[in-house]
Amino acid sequence: MPLWFQRPRPRAGNDELMLCRHCGADFVSPVEWTERGENDWWMRLRCGQCGETREVVVSQETAERYDRALDRTSDVIASTLTRLDRERMTAEVEAFATALDLDLLDAVDFGAAP
Repeated sequence: MPLWFQRPRPRAGNDELMLCRHCGADFVSPVEWTERGENDWWMRLRCGQCGETREVVVSQETAERYDRALDRTSDVIASTLTRLDRERMTAEVEAFATALDLDLLDAVDFGAAP
């Protein structure tokens, strides 16, 4: 895994949902779910790494832990995206400023005729 993307590891008890039984990756996400009785949930899970799907029935408590683990992972993805976007924009601004300093730009570069 690249250093710029550090996912939180699944907590004990969520391994059965977070980890793919086929390839071992922790990219398993729910694609469909519904309540099953008063205390259980049916879920269709899919591994984002290999595409393997499976159906499970889990307790309300397990579903809530899984939901919190997915939220933590989503938070890491969102903050990583924000950081990478900021780095990209900073590089673009620096390149533009350098081009201005070196007098490499003129009106034609902005669609205006000379």
